[in-house]
Formats: sequence, C-alpha cells, structure tokens
Amino acid sequence: MEVDFGELRTYFTDLLDARLGGRAIECSDQWFAGCENLVNPDPPIYKDRHFISTGQWMDGWESRRAFGRRARTVDHDWCVLRLGAPGTLRALNIDTSHFKGNAPEYASVDGAWRPFGEETDLNWFDLLPPSAIEPDTPNYFEALSDQPVSHLRLKIYPDGGVARLRAFGVVRLAREQFAMDELVDLASISNGARPQQCSNQFFSTPANMLMPNMARHMGDGWETKRRRDEKYDWCIVRLGCNGDVRKIIVDTSHFRGNFPDSCSVDGINSANGDVEPGDSGWQTILPATRLQADRAHIFTGGFLNCVGQQFSHIRLNIYPDGGVSRLRVYGAPEYGD
Repeated sequence: MEVDFGELRTYFTDLLDARLGGRAIECSDQWFAGCENLVNPDPPIYKDRHFISTGQWMDGWESRRAFGRRARTVDHDWCVLRLGAPGTLRALNIDTSHFKGNAPEYASVDGAWRPFGEETDLNWFDLLPPSAIEPDTPNYFEALSDQPVSHLRLKIYPDGGVARLRAFGVVRLAREQFAMDELVDLASISNGARPQQCSNQFFSTPANMLMPNMARHMGDGWETKRRRDEKYDWCIVRLGCNGDVRKIIVDTSHFRGNFPDSCSVDGINSANGDVEPGDSGWQTILPATRLQADRAHIFTGGFLNCVGQQFSHIRLNIYPDGGVSRLRVYGAPEYGD
C-alpha cells in the first residue's frame, strides 16, 4: 500500500510515542544530547545560544564527531528503542529539525520482534536500508517489511544528530493479555483504536484523545476551531476491537474557556472497515449531555443505552465545538470477531 506521508497522523499511530511507553534503551554515544529525546511527542525546539557543558543545547540525540580511533572501529552510531505499542510499521520519519551542520549523511533502521522478555540478542531485520538524510527537516520513508515490530535500531552514518524518530503503523492488539470478560478501554490507541475521521482538527489531532494517562496540557487533547454556524463537531473512532460499551469517560481537563457545552456518543457495528457519518445503523449510546470545564465526566449504568450490543466504531459529537482531552470507552472485547 502506498503511504501518503501527509496523512500519517490521521490514519496511523506513532508506535514509538513516549506517551504510549516508547523508550530509548541504549545507544553507542550521546555526548551532546540524550537519546531519550527521540521519542518525545512534542515538536523539537531550538534555544539559540543556549550552551551547556558539552556545547550548544540540542533537542534531540547527538553523538560526537567520528574521527581518529573511534572512526576506525565503527562507521556509524546507533540507538536501540522499544516501541510503546508493538505492531506493524508503515512509515518512518527521521526528523533532523534544527540539526543543520551536524546532521548525519545517511541513516538506516532495523526492526526486531520480542514484545516480552529480555531485550538482548535481538534478531534484527531490515526496515530501511542506508538512505540519504537531509539536514534540518523531516525525512520520511516507507517501511520495507510488514513483520510485527517491538524494537527498533536506528543507525546514523557516520555520526551527528537526529531530533525525533517517528514510527507510524498499526498496533498489534495483544488479546492474550486480556482476561475473559475483562473491561478494556476499547478506544485506547494502546489497544489498537484510531481516529478514522473528524469534522475539524484545527488546533490538535483527535488521536490525542485516545492516548493513555492524563493529558499533560491543553495541547495534548483534541480541539476544534470556533464554529460560526449551527452545526457541531464530531470524531469517529475505530475501536481496537469490537465490544460492548459499559462505561464512557469524556475528560475536559485543561479546557476551561473552550470546553464543549455538551456531548453525545453514537455507535455502529460494521464489518466493512471504515464508516461514514451518514451511514445507516448509528445508534445513540449516550444522549446529549451537558459538560463542565476541566473535569472527567463518567457515564455508566442508566446514562448509557444499547447495553450488551456490540460496536466496531463510536462517534463522539461535541456541541457546538471546543476541546476534549481524553475519551475512554470501556467494554468487554468480543472474542472471535
């Protein structure tokens, strides 16, 4: 499948995102800047003339210059990273933003599959062969393999700095970790959910709503621009797996002057993959309900309709617009779907 790099965040998940648990495990060298920066979900920044003991402070991973004895023993630096959500990769972004005279010339990426157990002696396979890298810009590449991945190894030739590494793909749902009838957040990106489409994402992507843990700030949620008509905003979420809906949390944390006045939730069970807002079959799970600022709203029991029915997608409607930091949809997965 050909990848549209401009739509990566809409249709795929950054499996290396630190909010999902992505971590840099070890690297060959991080003299100028630590490799943990590679998985930072925020865009890289630059602080002009901000010097620390090793030199100019950089928001990324930067190794020393390869020369002399070090250059004769290895032709590249490397960093091993653990995906926060193991899955299948579709594309990579080796972002060298702000690394102008100190970016690597080439980079390659290997993958490995060991979601549990020791993270040593991994069996690596190619995801990206050595490829030319441009300085101070995102560098997008399609992943070569559709094998599932739990770890990545980034190699830079011969040395230099990379601001961020993004690994876009599809989460592999670990059903073996669920107990029978366990309530699971079916709308969590960690469990394979993703936003399918939305009416507006002017300020921030709806994928933020599906992240684990509480939102860090207002920019870590989904926020639409102000409507100047009589319509409302909405977002369709493809659940990680089919399931019933027993509890919904709509969290407006950090949204104080820009939270929605009210919300509702609809559901549909479709075997056709993606669905449209106008499709027949949508059912009301949560009727229109008033919201408050900066608060987690918990709906269960008598608040919810369609108890016991199975859904593949839900649609969050917000009236008329505004911001939601997190959306949780708890239910029991439908085994065998």
